[in-house]
Amino acid sequence: MSRNETERQLRLLMIVRVVTVTTLLVLAFAVETVVNPGPTLRPLFLLSAAAFAMVLAWAVLDRWLSGRRVFVYLQLVGDALLVTGLVGITGGIDSPMSFLYLLPIIVAAMLEYRRGGLAIAMASFALYFATVVFVRGGFPLGTLVETAPVVAGGRVWYVLAVHLVAFAAVAMLASYLADRVRVQGYELVERRGAVARLQALNENIIESIHSGLLTTDLSGRINFVNRGGTEILGRTADAVEGTPVESLLGLAPEFLHDARRQLVERRRFRFETHHDAPGGRRMFLGIAVSNLMDRSGVPLGYIFIFQDLTEIHALEQEVRLKERMAALGEMAAGMAHELRNPLAAISGSVQYLKGDLRPKGETLELMDIILRESQRLDQAIKDFLMFARPGTFNPQPCDLVRLVEDNLKLLTKSREFRPTHRIDTRFDAPEIWADVDQNRVKQVFWNLATNALKAMPGGGTFTVALETRGAEEVTLAFRDEGIGMDEKTQAGYFQPFRSFFEEGTGLGAAIVYRLVEEHGGRIAIDSTPGAGTRVRIVLPRRQGASVTPAPASQGAGK
Repeated sequence: MSRNETERQLRLLMIVRVVTVTTLLVLAFAVETVVNPGPTLRPLFLLSAAAFAMVLAWAVLDRWLSGRRVFVYLQLVGDALLVTGLVGITGGIDSPMSFLYLLPIIVAAMLEYRRGGLAIAMASFALYFATVVFVRGGFPLGTLVETAPVVAGGRVWYVLAVHLVAFAAVAMLASYLADRVRVQGYELVERRGAVARLQALNENIIESIHSGLLTTDLSGRINFVNRGGTEILGRTADAVEGTPVESLLGLAPEFLHDARRQLVERRRFRFETHHDAPGGRRMFLGIAVSNLMDRSGVPLGYIFIFQDLTEIHALEQEVRLKERMAALGEMAAGMAHELRNPLAAISGSVQYLKGDLRPKGETLELMDIILRESQRLDQAIKDFLMFARPGTFNPQPCDLVRLVEDNLKLLTKSREFRPTHRIDTRFDAPEIWADVDQNRVKQVFWNLATNALKAMPGGGTFTVALETRGAEEVTLAFRDEGIGMDEKTQAGYFQPFRSFFEEGTGLGAAIVYRLVEEHGGRIAIDSTPGAGTRVRIVLPRRQGASVTPAPASQGAGK
């Protein structure tokens, strides 16, 4: 037994001792007052006073001897002395109180096990033996009995032998039981610790995984969700628990019925779905469903494991788009070679005939149509070539603020710019340097800027913004107040041959995507029908370690 536990037991024993002696004293006083017995109870009062004095002594010694083995034996021997006094004043060998010796013996066995139990048992027997001899020898002693009958010598030895065997047997049995309780207590503590560690491990595992995990009862009401699930769903555990899983994840009302049928055929099934999180964020979730059962196989509910696949889904779409663009680029290169030479011959022949024949009327109109459409087809072929083979990528340090301002001046002179259009610029700094291919950035600017102006036929504000993103990236953003696009149109915005304007070839946005990709950047579009479109391009500020940033003095000549 640990020292702290021994201290606790000894203090408890002192409290029990005080309560017992006080109760005995009150009873004795009541008996003497009400019944007025023949023998005086003064010896009992004296014994009670001795017991109180002993308790006070133990309380004082507790400051120095607390928890020590010698203090245990002192208190138990003191208890045996008190019992001896009680046996002596109640008749010695004929006293009915000799059974009280068993109490300190049992306590000793509990605190000090077999050795302590046997030691106090022998001490108790020695005190009992001395009491019997003392009383039998006729020494004067205060007693609570009228007369002490003479006991034969054979019976004395019999009683002593019985008490010796009883004390030893109780010490052995109590120490055995105390040892068993101690061992089982250790085992219980170890098992509790193992269970607590296992429970903590399970909780840590469940709470540490980034995937969402929630469980439901058989009716589909959620009864648990882990930390990863609350982070993905954007809701607290209290708000989620008790909610039907169909309403939380936006599933059909008959989902659980279909889930049961699927789980009968296979142990689990997986599906993907869109989910609208709080705040308007639209997510793409991958969800796996399986049965929740106890150890005997009785179904308790369902387990849902889900992940946020929004970024992965976007990357998959981006990969598919790149694959289509690569295939179309190869086709464009081949078509350009096949079409450009015959087109040049047709256009040159018509121009020669037009100058030689000097046609009029309908013939002149037809020749103009041929020349105009030839020029349009030639522009489409040039776009094909730009898309398929944009040329050598040549990044150089460039002040993007100056580049954008120069192109905005030219934009105001273009045929797409109208008096009802207004240009707004927002730059984080007077100069923002980055390593870019200026010709490619100009191409990106003109494609997106002219599209923005075309999307505002009735006029509006065209906003161009340049923002720094730390020391590594810069953002170029275009925003218009035009007709906007729906979700389906946005999904196909950068795909080739999807022109949204009558005069377009359908390759401008695809070329922009290709050029941004060559810079190692990212492009995203956000549009709402009737509320305009915002295109956001993120470019790295450095293209490899070999490029040296331009000094600030180069921007002074703007």
